[in-house]
Amino acid sequence: MDRVARIRELTEHSDLQERLRSVPPAARIRGLYFKSIIAVLEEANKLEAYRELFTENYSSVGWYPMIDYLERLAVGAALLKSPKEIDAGLYEIGRSNAAAFATSLIGKMMIRLLSKDPQKLLRQACASRRQSVEYGRWSVEFGPERTAIITMHEEYIWIASNLTGAAKGTFESIGLDATVDYSLAGPYEGTHTIRW
Repeated sequence: MDRVARIRELTEHSDLQERLRSVPPAARIRGLYFKSIIAVLEEANKLEAYRELFTENYSSVGWYPMIDYLERLAVGAALLKSPKEIDAGLYEIGRSNAAAFATSLIGKMMIRLLSKDPQKLLRQACASRRQSVEYGRWSVEFGPERTAIITMHEEYIWIASNLTGAAKGTFESIGLDATVDYSLAGPYEGTHTIRW
């Protein structure tokens, strides 16, 4: 089976093809996101199958096309779980990425600096996003005690699975149990309501 057919087979239970057509050509993302997919697959002993399709290496600070990232994220998720469980794979990659970042040197410094304060952490997450992607926007508002709402506009990463997992993993990384509920106003518009 050729590479394109294999990628389509792995991702057939997702809306990847529609997303790829929707992403603006100028949308870019930093290489550190690609590296995190690779790290999760390596930990799960699934990297070899991924490397059969994608052999590139990425600079953490380099900029890369968003469509390349979405394709690799979807394939990684399908390999991690299965093509039919791609959403579970997307969630797990998001959760694992947040946890891995928290154990990195820069992650530990940020958590120490933010004093494990969820409000500071979420404000920083929105600010950091502007340094690592070139598309869309996020904002955060704080509601009743221990509640936050993150609103995402033109977000091409899967809000319901990957980004929900990332939100959950972020709170796990600071030792807090949180519930993360999502609401979609379209495939690329939505909110996370986080309670801790």
